[in-house]
Amino acid sequence: MGQELLEKRITLKVTNQPLDETLQKIGDLGGFSFSYSPDMIDIKSRVSIQAVNLSIREILTAIFKDKVTFKERRKYIILQKSTAVDKPEEPENFDLNGYIIDNKTGKKLANASIFESVTLASAVSNQYGYYKIRLPATHPRLRLEVRKEDYIGKSIPIPTRKDTYLQISLNPDTLKPIAGKVATHTPVQVDSLHTKVAIPQFELAKVDLPRDTMFLDSTTGSRSLSWTDYENLRKKARVVQNKFVSAFASAKQAVHTRNIEDTLYAPFQASVLPFLGTNHELSGNIVNEYSINLIAGYSLGVSKFEVGSLINVVRGNVTGFQLAGVSNVVGNNVTGFQYANVLNMTLGNFTGFQGTHLLNYTGRNFRGFQVAGVGNVVVGELNGYQFSAGYNYAHTVKKGHQIGFVNYSDSTATVPFGLFSWVHSNGYRRYEFSTDEFNYFNTAFKTGVHWFYNIFNLGFNGLAKDKPLITIGYGFGTAQNLGKGWSTNADLTGSVVFLDNQNADGIHQGIVKFALGIEKKFGSRFALFAGPSLNTFFAEHSGLINPEGRKGLSPIWLGEKPDGSTRAYGWIGFQAGIRFLNKI
Repeated sequence: MGQELLEKRITLKVTNQPLDETLQKIGDLGGFSFSYSPDMIDIKSRVSIQAVNLSIREILTAIFKDKVTFKERRKYIILQKSTAVDKPEEPENFDLNGYIIDNKTGKKLANASIFESVTLASAVSNQYGYYKIRLPATHPRLRLEVRKEDYIGKSIPIPTRKDTYLQISLNPDTLKPIAGKVATHTPVQVDSLHTKVAIPQFELAKVDLPRDTMFLDSTTGSRSLSWTDYENLRKKARVVQNKFVSAFASAKQAVHTRNIEDTLYAPFQASVLPFLGTNHELSGNIVNEYSINLIAGYSLGVSKFEVGSLINVVRGNVTGFQLAGVSNVVGNNVTGFQYANVLNMTLGNFTGFQGTHLLNYTGRNFRGFQVAGVGNVVVGELNGYQFSAGYNYAHTVKKGHQIGFVNYSDSTATVPFGLFSWVHSNGYRRYEFSTDEFNYFNTAFKTGVHWFYNIFNLGFNGLAKDKPLITIGYGFGTAQNLGKGWSTNADLTGSVVFLDNQNADGIHQGIVKFALGIEKKFGSRFALFAGPSLNTFFAEHSGLINPEGRKGLSPIWLGEKPDGSTRAYGWIGFQAGIRFLNKI
């Protein structure tokens, strides 16, 4: 795409020359022609101007002083008399336009944010640094706010209510800590979707920051960071910020999000899409008390209530109720009630109730109740309850319980309840090999915590006569530490029993076992154990156990010794074996 005609730069010196000749000279230098009506513009008026490497727009603005408007069409620039000049009455709206410029270098600044905080009118400077914003003329007090990432913002009162050319210069915002002290920085936690690094604040005299300055990162136990590490951290934060913002916002909203750190407030907003609503392009910078989103909404925060038929996206904090037909995405903290049919994603802390049919995700600490049909995730600390028909994950469980089909945590101070629970750091795990009167060889895996763990077991006898072929079972257990390497455990398991001459679709027998054991550790990873067990065998058919033909450890039968007509058997047995332990 070629350069716009109005943005072409030329050098021109004219002294007391007729306007039409001056325009002809400008057109020759810029490679275009002017189109205008001599009846509307005094072409014989004389002008003087000296321009060095200025844009055509700036030169025309200096010549006509807002009395003429200009727009380009192909190879022409069309000049028209400004209608505002002939209107004695006050217009409903007026336009401010001009360039945003770096005050030190004179460079035109693209992607700067220009807005008015009361009317929520906004604009973004284009690739040439040019902006145009329309404001209501009837508003009593207007202030133009200008923000640009890495520049000091500017607030400008607007006394006039007519179309005005206004050039605005910004000063770069540089790091200038006091000499002789170590600078510190911490990530701003207001908005995880828009993470920035706070600029250190100092009260004494400021000097330029030396390149060998070391930074202290408070999030890593005051680990020192070099200048290069600090710059890389800033770059990575911006990359993450841009990806999150661009996923939910329009191009202009993404620019405003990067530039504007001000927090704006509105009592109510309604939107169809993130870029189509009552908060316009500034929605990502506004905290709303009440928010209604027909399809999808995008805001800085919600202080009371938000509902959306599909998706609610909030960059900062939510307090109160948040309901979504599909998903809630919050960049920082939630305090209150959050529900969505598919996904709740909160990147900060959560206090309250979080519910969904599919998945809940909290990026930091959670306090309250988390209920999901498929899965719950807490990346930080859990002080509350996780309920799920699928899985629960929490890095550290301080209070409450995990209750689900599968539970996982790095460490826990409480008991997880589920069919499979894994606690990585301080959990209870045993890999067990043993023998008893029913099976020559048994292996079992126990996982959870010592107060309550899950048991998965497998037993087999090869093809030994009068012995079952394989037993596969599951159960629960508890263990108690007695000190000095000694401990005791109580396990309850149920197993399906496969016989040698039986089809797979005809399995109608099983065994229930309650076992007590005493364990002695030898070192930190190995133990021996032994103990009695109480067993009950159930079968649909009689005579499956031959008490006379059994080999190995002899059971103590409960009641009379069973005969060929018995379908339920009870006995006291004994087991012994070795265990391999996890290191705590």
